[in-house]
Amino acid sequence: MRHGYASFLLAHCLRRFNGERTLAAVYHLFSGKKSAQTLQDSKWFQLEPLFGTWKNVTMAVLEEAAMALVEQRLALSAKQRTYTLTAAGEEWLAEQAALFPRHLNGWRYHEAEPLFWQRLSLIGQTLSNLVYGRRFAPICRDERTLQWVKQYLLAKGSSQMLAETLYQELIRLLEAVSEEAAVIFTLRLTSAVRIGWTMEQIAAYLQKDALYVQFQFRNVLHYIMAEAEAGRVPMMAELMSGLTPAVLTQSAQKTYEWLRKGKTIEDISKIRRLKRSTIEDHVVEIAANVSGFSIAPFVDDEKAAAIRAAAQALRTRKLKEIREALDGKVSYFEIRLVLAKEVGRWTS
Repeated sequence: MRHGYASFLLAHCLRRFNGERTLAAVYHLFSGKKSAQTLQDSKWFQLEPLFGTWKNVTMAVLEEAAMALVEQRLALSAKQRTYTLTAAGEEWLAEQAALFPRHLNGWRYHEAEPLFWQRLSLIGQTLSNLVYGRRFAPICRDERTLQWVKQYLLAKGSSQMLAETLYQELIRLLEAVSEEAAVIFTLRLTSAVRIGWTMEQIAAYLQKDALYVQFQFRNVLHYIMAEAEAGRVPMMAELMSGLTPAVLTQSAQKTYEWLRKGKTIEDISKIRRLKRSTIEDHVVEIAANVSGFSIAPFVDDEKAAAIRAAAQALRTRKLKEIREALDGKVSYFEIRLVLAKEVGRWTS
């Protein structure tokens, strides 16, 4: 890839942010920071797939990727580490669209993914060695996973039948992704006859960007998890047991429970001994993630309509600009609530 996969991922984010966020926002998005701002950005700019999918990213790497885009005239540098794509950059990104991992869902799976992979890879290794009648050293050292897999296999009985089920489910799942992605995923697996390769080994073998390989692997893993959640692959669904992702962060969930009991923001602030602004952050998170949640108790219909109209007219999600356009007659909290509910209805 001429410009590197990091530049491609950054370009995708820059297009979504459209000059309204700095590189720091991209960094927090990839690293999965659970601040109110980053959670909102993920939703508002439709970047949920990338949330928490590049935990070891550094600002230095992002700055290098940004400079590569600028040097190739694919992006322009503005103030305060803010970049926007040029027309050439937009065209280049569109041409590279197939490189985006379409099954990626970092927002939903970034936390459950490591444990699910530990279970899947260890069960694959264990069943393979049991079928071949070989002793082995587990590739996973996590005690929780070791115990979970042990109990799971004891409850299931026949290792031969279970191995066949695992094989058939993986074949079916990998047939649904690209051949390259299937190869990457398969090379990561450990069996009785081979040790799973590292991302770097796979990248060298395929002569691909290591970051690209990492995201293709994660793409397949998220696809498997989604199919498991949908109940279309029974054994994988069992491996997802107890890993179903929560819709809300733990603190926002507690606030939601109090709201359902009829408590006001002020009440909850006192009960939980948290700042009002923190509870407001929770309410915005709830509005963005709980489809049936009504914002009517917090912002009246007239104000909501005015905020929607201003946001669409300005083609922005910048709170200050929207508030100024409405002569300061609405609060930032009200704007955030309306934008939370408007996610996906219009794009920048």
